[in-house]
Amino acid sequence: MNHFYVASDFKKETIDAYDELNKSFKNAKVVETYGSITLGNYLESGRATSQLQAIDLYDLKGYVEYSRQKNISFNYAINGTHMQNREFTENGVMEIKTLLRDLYDAGIYSLTVAMPSLIKLVQSTGYDFEIKASTLCQVTNANKAAAYKNMGVDVIVVDESINRDFKKLRNVREVFGDKVELIVNPICQQDCIYRPFHYNQTTTASVGNSNQISINFYEHNCVLQRYENFSKLLKISFVRPEDLKYYNSIGINHFKVQGRHTFLIGGDPVKTVKCYFEEKHDGNLMDLFSMFATENSFQVYVDNNKLKNFIKPFYEKENFCNHYCSKCNYCENFIKKCIDPGKTNEIMNLAKAFYQDYDPFMELVDSVNPKEVLSAKNTQKDNKDFIL
Repeated sequence: MNHFYVASDFKKETIDAYDELNKSFKNAKVVETYGSITLGNYLESGRATSQLQAIDLYDLKGYVEYSRQKNISFNYAINGTHMQNREFTENGVMEIKTLLRDLYDAGIYSLTVAMPSLIKLVQSTGYDFEIKASTLCQVTNANKAAAYKNMGVDVIVVDESINRDFKKLRNVREVFGDKVELIVNPICQQDCIYRPFHYNQTTTASVGNSNQISINFYEHNCVLQRYENFSKLLKISFVRPEDLKYYNSIGINHFKVQGRHTFLIGGDPVKTVKCYFEEKHDGNLMDLFSMFATENSFQVYVDNNKLKNFIKPFYEKENFCNHYCSKCNYCENFIKKCIDPGKTNEIMNLAKAFYQDYDPFMELVDSVNPKEVLSAKNTQKDNKDFIL
């Protein structure tokens, strides 16, 4: 049976819909939703607060209670990549332990964590939390998987970069056991140079310590990478609903559906999950990444049905992808079967023109003149000396 772990929109009607799906399908089940509070929150996670719904601990408790009535559990995400070293202070430890107590009292017994220091802190409390190592831990091979297993972690979410490396996935599965989870609809570009730094930015933004310039910088560069050329659309490490069978064959039956950031713009988790339950999606592949929300005006249509057998050589041939795209045209040739080149090129050019023209970060950088700043400081100093 395939088990699904889905981003939470905190709606009871969504839980009802999952319950109906669970009753209707024998070989698939939503077992858990995940998320975190945004109101009164002081612990970092992997999403910017500004992109999430307004949820406090009281709201969360009611949602968790209702979910448990439908046999769906809840996982709380405290998967930031840093805490400004607060976890190494007495006040910081007190904050963390207080939240863990409140979560446990609210009926939450599963956590997603990224930082080894926080994992050890959770384990020290005596609460029997299931600990899930976040994809932000960047588990990319058997050695890393073994290290987290030795640390006492119960579940690992592998880094999306190995979603198509079946040799590495087999090794991770062999070392860690059956609790290996894989994100089916990631949004990150393969081999993205911004990724670790984007993690740090979203971590900071998850407690409100950020601004729109920092959010736009990474998101816009993500889009620009995606639209550099057609083939980049296939270099997102997605798992099509039709291709779950390849992962099942190597013992992976746990799948995560991301999309917390889409709910304020109309993301539909039930429709997305149903595609994976049915192992079929007749439509635009890109819709699965955004849970059918319209994230921007530059929507490319990639015919999912025409991606049949795209994953096959990755599965059948060891080291099929060497991450050396300039010596391989596989994705570039395959994408031509799945898109309308003329329309896609038009959309991509519009996107590149927009994002290159609208660059608030460079506007900020260009607006700051050190000479003017120094002159202003000297003027203030001169005025102060004159007054004295």
